[in-house]
Amino acid sequence: MNHKKAIIFLAIVWVAIIGGFVAMKEFTIQTGEEVLLKTVPVDPRDLFRGDYVILSYDISRFETDDTTGFDPGRTVYALLDTSEKYAQIISLHTQKPDGLFMKGRLESGFGDTLRIAYGIESYFVPENKGYIIENAQRKGDVDVSVKVAVDSSGNSVITSLLIDGEDVSFDDAEE
Repeated sequence: MNHKKAIIFLAIVWVAIIGGFVAMKEFTIQTGEEVLLKTVPVDPRDLFRGDYVILSYDISRFETDDTTGFDPGRTVYALLDTSEKYAQIISLHTQKPDGLFMKGRLESGFGDTLRIAYGIESYFVPENKGYIIENAQRKGDVDVSVKVAVDSSGNSVITSLLIDGEDVSFDDAEE
């Protein structure tokens, strides 16, 4: 009987862990403020992780004269300006600033340019549909962007991907 209780307990723990991850993302989507980010083309192929597109953003790079305290691996907070079509970084902080900000991790610094990852660099797509986004990103005159929900803690979740301002739908895409 103890073996059965142990299995049930483990099942409950796993359901709670998975449910917690889903609940955190859903909380961000429901309570977060939506911002629009411009993407930068990146090769979207990876045979091991399934069909997804790797995304990079204009806000993934930040130029500053003072890189003191900005060490790789450190959590940083990008204060955003949303007055234009696409959100832009006003300033980068090591403590939570006042206003709308995204939490990220400093990937690297080269000279006066810092590279930041926000945890929204992968966008999963239906099997064999990544080419739609890849083709759009390779065209210079096509606008590829994402809508992102940002909660009060700076966590961000992609809510939709857009090509020329229109939500991408993979349901009616040709093979």
